[in-house]
Amino acid sequence: MQLPHSKAAQSYKEHVRTIELNLKDATSGERDDSLLSMVQKRLDALAEKYQYNEEIGAARYKLYELQALVHYFNGHDDDALDFINQAIETRGENYPKAEKLKQQLSLGDSYVSKTTNPDKMTKAQQRERKIGLEGWLALFIVGQFLALLLTLINLFSDSLSSSDISALNEYQYGLGDTLQTLITFENIAVFVYAILIVTTLVQLFRRRKSAKIFAIVTLVFGALYGIVDYAVASSIFDSSGLSGNSEIQAFMSKYAGDVGRNVIAAFIWVPYFLISKRVKRTLTK
Repeated sequence: MQLPHSKAAQSYKEHVRTIELNLKDATSGERDDSLLSMVQKRLDALAEKYQYNEEIGAARYKLYELQALVHYFNGHDDDALDFINQAIETRGENYPKAEKLKQQLSLGDSYVSKTTNPDKMTKAQQRERKIGLEGWLALFIVGQFLALLLTLINLFSDSLSSSDISALNEYQYGLGDTLQTLITFENIAVFVYAILIVTTLVQLFRRRKSAKIFAIVTLVFGALYGIVDYAVASSIFDSSGLSGNSEIQAFMSKYAGDVGRNVIAAFIWVPYFLISKRVKRTLTK
């Protein structure tokens, strides 16, 4: 026969287990904000019912631990730290899970004493925490605007007139048509590249997590497209005998430089987006 307080403790444990599973689902992989909000509401209701229930005893520390985790995943590090300290106090001792969370909340050797929610921080605090579209991230944004400008110029400048195509076809059968096909491919690729740049910039200014993915895709696309296009163009000019033409040589030399810059940019910026603390702390929405 279970005593009433035993039933209360069992019910409390079951609710806690359910909330823990919901929290895991909400934060595994891409964060589910709607589910995280539901977890917060369920946790608040559970706290209202059991927070002052002495029958639960020290097990009430779970209420504070879960609150700490929810606030941590919402980016409210100061509140998370307060709750995890309360969890330790309620439990009566420190424990590994609490210690691990406190280490994640730490800044250097000391814990954050003020809010780390970017919306509540001053500009000085954001700079200190490397939050915001500044530093290397700002340099990348400027570079993307320049890349977009050059991309649009290329999109509307590369074309062959019908007379050019006819002249090239007379020089070598089908050469003009082949080059026109290549230019059409280039225009489509350049248009896609421009869309990727614009999308990346929009996501960056909105501080979306997806901006990181779009930035990496844009950089890789620009590098790979340039390599493939240069290889195809070189093959066409070599097979036609035009590779020895001084104007073609000058054009290909300039284009090789452009492709090289795109490849170097990818090698620099892709790792930056993967490991940068500023990117991680700024792109949180």
